[in-house]
Amino acid sequence: MKSSSLVRVYGALISAMIIWGLSFLAIKDVIGTIPIFSLLFTRFLMATILLGVFGIARNSLRLPKRDLLTLAGLSLLSPVGYFLFETYGVLYTQPSHVSVIIATIPIAVYLIAFARKQERLTWRRSAGIVIAYMGILVIIGWGRNEAGASLLGDLLVIGAVLCAAIRTTLIKDALRRVTPLQLTFYQFFFSLFVFGPLALTEGVSWIGQVDALTLLELLFLGVLCSAVAFLFMHYALSHLSATQVAVSANLVPVITLIAEISILGAAITLPKTLGIAITLFGVLLTQLDRASKAIPRIDYESAVLKK
Repeated sequence: MKSSSLVRVYGALISAMIIWGLSFLAIKDVIGTIPIFSLLFTRFLMATILLGVFGIARNSLRLPKRDLLTLAGLSLLSPVGYFLFETYGVLYTQPSHVSVIIATIPIAVYLIAFARKQERLTWRRSAGIVIAYMGILVIIGWGRNEAGASLLGDLLVIGAVLCAAIRTTLIKDALRRVTPLQLTFYQFFFSLFVFGPLALTEGVSWIGQVDALTLLELLFLGVLCSAVAFLFMHYALSHLSATQVAVSANLVPVITLIAEISILGAAITLPKTLGIAITLFGVLLTQLDRASKAIPRIDYESAVLKK
C-alpha cells in the first residue's frame, strides 16, 4: 500500500476511534433532554438519510430479497439491541466505564467464535481474556460507589457487548455478499421500524427543550458517530485486517477518560486507572496472538465495535 493511501486508512481509523470515544459524553448529556427512544430514532434517521442520499447517488443500495431479510434480522442485534443496552448503560453509569467495557467486544467475539468452532483456543488469548475481565471487575467492583457509576449501568453495557459480539460472528457470511455502505445503511434503516413506534410513546414535548448545544450534540451523534464513523471503520477494514482494527479500538476508553477529565472535570481515581490499564493490556494481549485464525470482522459502537 502506498504511503499516501496508508495515511488515509489510518487517518480514517483513528478518526472513528476519536469520534466514538467522545460519543459517550454526548449521549450522557443529550439524554438529560431527549428521551432515549426519541434520541435513538432521531440519531438513526439522520444516519439513514445521509447514507441513503450517498447510496442513491452511487446507485449502490439495491439488494436481493434474501440479503435484505438477513440484514433486517441482524439489525435486531445491532443497532436495536446494542444501542438500547448501551444508551441505558450510559444513563446509569459513567462514560469511561462504558467505553472500557465496550472495548472488550473483540474478546467476546473470540469466545463466541471459539464456541462455534470458528477459532481455536491459545494460551495468549486465554490469558488476555482473563486479564481483561479482571480489569472490568476492578472497575465495576471498586468503582460501584463512585459518583455517577452503578452496577446496573455496567451490566447493561455488558448486554451491548454480547449483542455486538453475537452479531459479529453471524455477519461473516453476509459481508461476502453486501458492501460496507449497504450494511451500514440498512442496519440503520431497519432499526427505524423499531425505534419509530417506541419514540411515539414518548411524545414530542421534548422538542421545545432542545437548545443549541443539544442540537449540536444530536447532529454529532447522528452524522458523525452513526454514519461517518461506521463508514470510516468499514473503509479501514477494506485495507487492514480485523485484528489491526480491533487493536485500535483500545484507543476509545483512553479518549473517553481524557475527555471526562479535561471537559467534565472528572476525578482520576486509582480503581479507574488500574482497571483501564488491566483491561487494555488484556485486550491487546489477545490481539497480538498470531498463531490463531483471524477474528471475524468486527462491527463496533460495534466495537468495539465503536460506536
